[in-house]
This record gives sequence, structure tokens and C-alpha cells, in this order.
Amino acid sequence: MKWKVFLVLLVVVFQAEAKDPVAVGEGRYMLTHKGKTIFSSADKIVADLMGQAHKFCQRTTGHEANLLESSGQEAQVGRAGGALGTQPAQGAVGTIYFSCGPATGSGQTAGDRGDIYESLARLKGLLDSGAISQSEFDAEKEKLLQSKGH
Repeated sequence: MKWKVFLVLLVVVFQAEAKDPVAVGEGRYMLTHKGKTIFSSADKIVADLMGQAHKFCQRTTGHEANLLESSGQEAQVGRAGGALGTQPAQGAVGTIYFSCGPATGSGQTAGDRGDIYESLARLKGLLDSGAISQSEFDAEKEKLLQSKGH
């Protein structure tokens, strides 16, 4: 019985996460998300938001999602007591602004950009886990961005 209650709560939490974008201007939309744990990554959140944007645009217009701007803030570890006081831990935050329409003239589709963000999120995960160093992360990130024409 306990596992059924847990499963229902889990489904409710994940359904609550999927939100439609907020219109912030003519043809411009915004999506934002805050991670619930300090193990979240701003790059991963942005990649996930692009996936949501793509689904929204496909559903509403049949077109691609074109990323206009993105930003993020990495998770913050909390502090207990001391001279600076107590600061609770905070999850990473990501925000994207996008429009729906045919792919932009850059030669990249929203799918290509989504792939870039997914690759960046995987690289960030490797960095966070200690599997690669900061310099290796920076070099791989640069290669990825150059190969996709950023």
C-alpha cells in the first residue's frame, strides 16, 4: 500500500513539473525551472527546457522551437551557522526564451541545439562526478560549440 501512495505522489510531482510556457511578447515565450536538489545542473535544466519548448511548438504550431536566449545558475550548497549566518541549499535554475517557427537561418535546427545542450549536460555531469577535469570540460565544450557553428 505504501508503494502505491509513493507512486501516486511521484506521478503528481512529475506532472506538476511540465508547464506550458509563459508568453512574454509577440511570438516570444519563456520557460523556467528550479532544481529541487543541489545535484541539479543549470545546463541539464536548460536542455530539458528546450525539449519542453520543442514539444510545445510542435503541439501548437507544428514548427521548431528557436532558442532566443538562455541563462542558468548552478546549485548552491548551504551553510550552517557561523559569522555569515545560515544559508539554505538551493537547486540550480535555468531559464530559456524561445519562439516557434521554421528553423532560423543559422543552418541549425532546434533539434541540433537540443543535441548541443544534451551533450553539454552530459559533459557537465562528467565534470561534476570528477570523471573529467575542468580543463578537459572546457576543451570538449569548445570543440562541441565550434563543430555546431556557435
